[in-house]
Amino acid sequence: MATYSLAALRRKQFFRSPQWEVKLVLRILLGFFVVYMLVSFLLLGLGLHFILKDSFPEQDPFEVVNAFLIYYFGVELIVRIYFQKLPVTDIQSFLLLPIKKTKIIRSVMRRLLFSGFNAVSVLIFLPFSLVQIFEGGPQQQRLLWWLTILMLSLCLNYLAFFINKSQNALWISAALLGVYFLERFKIFDVANFFGTLVQSNEHQWISLLGAAILLFGLSLLTYRFFKRELYLDRGLQRKKEQIIGKDLSFLDRLGKRNTLLKNDIRLIFRNARSRQVLLFSFLFLFYGLIFFPQEIYADSVMLVFAAIFTTGGFTLAFGQYVPAWDSEYYPLLMCQNLTYRSYLESKWRLMAFSVIVSLLLCLPYLFFGVHIYLLIVAGALFNLGIGTYVNLISGALNRSPIKLNVKAKAFENTQAFSLMQFLFIIPKLILPMGIYWIGTLISGFSMGIGLLAFSGLLGLCFHQRFMQWIEQRYLHGKHRTLEAFLNK
Repeated sequence: MATYSLAALRRKQFFRSPQWEVKLVLRILLGFFVVYMLVSFLLLGLGLHFILKDSFPEQDPFEVVNAFLIYYFGVELIVRIYFQKLPVTDIQSFLLLPIKKTKIIRSVMRRLLFSGFNAVSVLIFLPFSLVQIFEGGPQQQRLLWWLTILMLSLCLNYLAFFINKSQNALWISAALLGVYFLERFKIFDVANFFGTLVQSNEHQWISLLGAAILLFGLSLLTYRFFKRELYLDRGLQRKKEQIIGKDLSFLDRLGKRNTLLKNDIRLIFRNARSRQVLLFSFLFLFYGLIFFPQEIYADSVMLVFAAIFTTGGFTLAFGQYVPAWDSEYYPLLMCQNLTYRSYLESKWRLMAFSVIVSLLLCLPYLFFGVHIYLLIVAGALFNLGIGTYVNLISGALNRSPIKLNVKAKAFENTQAFSLMQFLFIIPKLILPMGIYWIGTLISGFSMGIGLLAFSGLLGLCFHQRFMQWIEQRYLHGKHRTLEAFLNK
């Protein structure tokens, strides 16, 4: 009965929230995407044995899967850390109701256990195990192996929760990246070592028992954590945060407009939503590792896709939500003795500065060749000369406010998201790929890079014209934006 009551309260909370129709449409679209992904994982599990048999004819597909398990669990942990929603956001309101805390905890634990991420191990590895059995593999060993994989996956479910609570997500991601480089540069064969532990026939029961004990221990720790911290003045208390960015006087020498730039820097470091954007912008720097080392992408336009993301992650995530970042004090800001042009210039300078810093941080990509870094430089110029302006234009059409200190994950927080924002992502990504492709058709790789860089430089040459036109768009919708933010 208690579980039903909590579920009913969550439904009422959803349908009574503002703009619930938009959220419902987004959930329906997300549901279609989830179903598509789950069906894809199921088909992958059914065909994995035959795919690996064709790709590695001299090796047993079971051994190949075990060799890559460490990478699978590493990717799964990172995905869970950054995308898995922790079901604790509505606990505060439940504590004010006559509901036992143990029932609230069990409800949260149940939601955590039945997360959609836990279905991936079932849909991929259970069909793979069954196909292995039908192909003549040992039945008992394959089933025990799958149970071990499932237990380890459930362990990651609780482990991701504790990593998020301890705010060590970035360090864990860096550690997993270090494991990848240990394997890539053949310092230590991590994959085979882990695969041997899971695959061993003699120790299959021991592996399963160890995974079960680990799962029980983590679930018990999670339960005790909730029981200990489930108080308004403890785990659910608003934390006092240190004021960051108090002294930014060095920016004063750059001119009057940088007063607004200082406010933007303070906003980024002091608020939860903007800090999430900054974190993901840093993670985008590693996006090139997916494409640049792979020979399959050697002559592909997908290299441009990676170059745009590595240097423009912040501009994509931050720029499209101008002026929604300032929605909580936007009316006050519009009453100040500052021109709209100054306001927009401060945003543009912040995005331009982020592109330059990202370009410097991408210097290690020289390891993959000078041509790769030149492509990144061309992508950075495109982000500076065209991408920043497209972001500001899309922001002019965005009138959905943002609550800066909402503790939701960056990709789950749909505040200020609209179909128009999604449509504006297309020119930011498709346009540079098209420019590069046209250049390669004319005269190969060098012409593609040159044309992409030239488009960015051309945009910078017309900076004043672009900013003047963008300012007019913002002024045209100024009062509608004020009304939308006041009625939030």
